[in-house]
Amino acid sequence: MTCYVWCKNEECRVPTFRCLLCRENCYSARKAEGGFDEAFRMLLDSGKYKERFVMKRKENSVSKDQLTLWQKETDVQAPAREEDVEDPLQSVFFLEDGKLKPLSKEQYTRTILYQLAESFAVECRLVRPEDPGNLVFEGKKPSRKTVPIVISRSGEPVLLESWESLETDPQLLSNAAEVIGVTPVKQVFVLRRKNG
Repeated sequence: MTCYVWCKNEECRVPTFRCLLCRENCYSARKAEGGFDEAFRMLLDSGKYKERFVMKRKENSVSKDQLTLWQKETDVQAPAREEDVEDPLQSVFFLEDGKLKPLSKEQYTRTILYQLAESFAVECRLVRPEDPGNLVFEGKKPSRKTVPIVISRSGEPVLLESWESLETDPQLLSNAAEVIGVTPVKQVFVLRRKNG
């Protein structure tokens, strides 16, 4: 039996198959809840469509709902203070025990630090089998000076060596919630002479 959903664009009820094939992302919440899983699997099993992963650049002016998963996690753990609002270290973090941890002002580490440069949301779209299956970037492509960290839906980060490794294996995005582009940096201390 065919299920129907309300289409905001056409202002009528359409089959879920049509909603899945639409380029608009108006039912992302229902997709996340699993409302379209059965119809999605049926389309893939039919052989008429295949999955393609699209990376959409997030804006630099980050709103609260667009924060990356690791930033949301740290916001919950640590209450916001006035001095942290304009802290340039807010976007610097390191990998420890397979988790992304933000670097605080008082902290020192010898490990490689990563500074957040760009962030991408990951979407799965259905395309015809004859369409190329390579990775698609919507908007500006990521900088080659950065390296990608794929963050899974469960919050696990996977550091890749380059964007080319992600392009050669786009299936890495099948369980990804987002991809962040980071620049490896080192922590240094500067000694300044006091006058007086």
